[in-house]
Amino acid sequence: MQILEAIRQRTSVRSYDERPVEADRLEHLLALAKNAKPLTDASSRVALVSGADQTQHIISHVIGSYGLVLTPPHILVGVMPRESDVARIELGYVLEQVVLEATRFGLGTCWITGTYDAKSAGDAVGLVSGEVAAAVIALGYPSERGWRRVHTRTVRRLAGGHKRKPLAEIVFAEQWGNPWSPESADPALVSLLEHARLAPSAVNRQPWRFIVQANDIALALAQPKPIDAGIVMAHVTLAAAALERKGQWHVRWGDDALAQACGLPRDAIPVATFEGALT
Repeated sequence: MQILEAIRQRTSVRSYDERPVEADRLEHLLALAKNAKPLTDASSRVALVSGADQTQHIISHVIGSYGLVLTPPHILVGVMPRESDVARIELGYVLEQVVLEATRFGLGTCWITGTYDAKSAGDAVGLVSGEVAAAVIALGYPSERGWRRVHTRTVRRLAGGHKRKPLAEIVFAEQWGNPWSPESADPALVSLLEHARLAPSAVNRQPWRFIVQANDIALALAQPKPIDAGIVMAHVTLAAAALERKGQWHVRWGDDALAQACGLPRDAIPVATFEGALT
């Protein structure tokens, strides 16, 4: 499976088969996380927890229809060196690359960023002073058994995971609020943005907004969700490379100059610019 197909195929899996993932595949995913090119100097790390007893203990605090995740044999724990918004962007960026690589292997994943036992996750991976277990990802083979498969589909539909905002709602031309038309745009740019649109986000809020400017794409958030920003930035990076439109992110979290250049409303947060993909 190529990366663009993986982006299109990825979905949040909430029911897992009991069989563990092969050791070589787990090693590959951890190596990818370790060697991923960082966005900033806020380097994150990804640790593995295996065994249904341990994984269920970590996610036992999950409540509500959105978070019901059944028997993942593994959990990836995303660890930040310290608490900061930029570190959360970095973590989302690295972990989503691992998620998409797992999808290429035919594995299921599910982001869990709010309702999990952070202390249990931290204890399981051995945090050092200052580190924060900021997110976990369920990992394993999706269960094909009848009721479990129905469970995944039902929870996904209740959570609105099958819905995505159209490009017209999340992409602007030059400044926030200006209509952007895919009909008159470069097809490669449209494809890049379509694959970014498919990124997962907390309770499927899809808080990202893209402002297409002369040579760059600016990214802002309608809600303060820095991990979601990192996730969608990973989609842009991977899709651009696959479409031979290689660009580079420059993180500009909270940059007033970027906010002014993009005409952002007061409650929107400037995040970054993706430079070099439109030339």
